Amino acid sequence: MRMKKRLLTLTLLIASVCVYGQAWKSVRHEIYAGVGASNFLGDLGGAKGVGTHGIKDLKLRVTRPATFIGYKYMLSPYFSVRGNVLWALLSGDDAVTKNLVRNNRNLSFRSNIGEIAAYAEYFPYADKVHPPYKLRGVMGNKAFSLTPYFYAGIGLTFFNPKANYNGNWIALQPLGTEGQGLAGRPDKYKRYTIAFPIGAGVKYRIDKQMAISFELSLRYRMTDYMDDVSTSYYLKDEIAANYGDIAAELSDRSINPDLNGVIQYSDGRNNYLQRGDPRWNDAYMFGVFSFHYRFMKGQVFIPKF
Repeated sequence: MRMKKRLLTLTLLIASVCVYGQAWKSVRHEIYAGVGASNFLGDLGGAKGVGTHGIKDLKLRVTRPATFIGYKYMLSPYFSVRGNVLWALLSGDDAVTKNLVRNNRNLSFRSNIGEIAAYAEYFPYADKVHPPYKLRGVMGNKAFSLTPYFYAGIGLTFFNPKANYNGNWIALQPLGTEGQGLAGRPDKYKRYTIAFPIGAGVKYRIDKQMAISFELSLRYRMTDYMDDVSTSYYLKDEIAANYGDIAAELSDRSINPDLNGVIQYSDGRNNYLQRGDPRWNDAYMFGVFSFHYRFMKGQVFIPKF
């Protein structure tokens, strides 16, 4: 009798594995939406020490909201492709840093960003089709409730840095605050850039169609101007003459003006002091919670593959 029970259990296990091997094809299509927090990693603000635009420069005081929606298609239980549209608010402020040079610089910004991106997603233990369960009497059959995953991709980000000036938020890119468009300086930067998202998360399956997840992600950008700061100062009178007095004021808001700006020598030479660090492009990160919903194969509004 005991042997028959073991054979029956083994048969059921083999059958369930075979069924599971094809079950994922019935739930290939998935939509998801999430909310969470964003944090900027760039020239403005940051922790104590030299800014590197890395995670060690993270400052929680400038955390802002983020939200996104997306669609996922399963290529196999281990690999998927997904695409999403994201909105977030980014912020940076030299007032929050303990770095004396950056604190004296006294610049700040905020920017709404929009992102369209596509990812490749990998589940090392497979993206579960059903909630985990354990068969009684089967040794070693552990039920894992959380499934980890990793992803990387490419996207396009739109941004528009602004600074608070006398209670009004002024768009900075048209002002050429580092002399963009003037003699010896490049043209004004574009307000869009290529993005390279990478991330990791854990997913909990509620039932065959619904799941929740939490993920952390980092976005590297092909620009250093998401905060309008990258290179060196420019002559304020030249900026004022070409772009106006507000542009000149927002180009240099130093607490101690002797430590920043442009040093003009009597022989006509100018020393343009550092305003930002062009060696590192800007980045930002997210922590988000998401709700996922899978469509069953055969629903009329989902294409069949």
